[in-house]
Amino acid sequence: MVDFENEHLSMIEQYGSSASDIERIFFTGRYRLSKKHYALLAVQSITILYSYWEGYIQSSFRLYIEYLNSLNIDFDMLCDELIVFHMDKTFKQFREYPKKTKQKINFYRSLQEHFKENRHSIYPIVDTESNVGFEVLNKLLRQFSLEEFPEHWEGYTYPNSSLKEMLSVFIRYRNGVAHGGDISSEESITQEVYSKYRKLINDLMYAMHDKFLKGIQEQTYMKQNENCF
Repeated sequence: MVDFENEHLSMIEQYGSSASDIERIFFTGRYRLSKKHYALLAVQSITILYSYWEGYIQSSFRLYIEYLNSLNIDFDMLCDELIVFHMDKTFKQFREYPKKTKQKINFYRSLQEHFKENRHSIYPIVDTESNVGFEVLNKLLRQFSLEEFPEHWEGYTYPNSSLKEMLSVFIRYRNGVAHGGDISSEESITQEVYSKYRKLINDLMYAMHDKFLKGIQEQTYMKQNENCF
């Protein structure tokens, strides 16, 4: 049995530690950087932080799926959202139906083989769409029958920016650099700015941990569970 809780906490600590290391290296003056190099690295810090965030999301759901697979649950007993997720990822033909007769036959035979078996390993990779913002994050949670984030969540509400707004600006920073835009940003990337988004990601990682544990405790992955969509 996968020890999800401890393995996931260890994962969070690793990503959190790496994000803190980036802040120390780039912003604390621990290493002497020229103004030019500092300006370049300061902007890139947001891209690096986003890579940790997306890496965390991919790794977390992979670990959660590994845990679910270790339970050896009959496939038709899983929540419909999970079944649809697996079928959509495993059989790409559902999204682009084959045109040639031979391809249609192969698709049909693959489905036959699938339904002969009671148990299947859930597809292990989620689609982050390379932009894990508010909508994508909640979409992933829905696919696994996990509790979604409200737009105004805990400290991310008035008079502060909402969670949706915070993630939107974070993604905009990252996309501006990663997609070849001007490295100058609407808001200079200072230690204060980096720290703000590092805290955001840290808060979300631990909140995600709680959502995964709640899903495990309440078995929201099971079809008969009232929390299943």
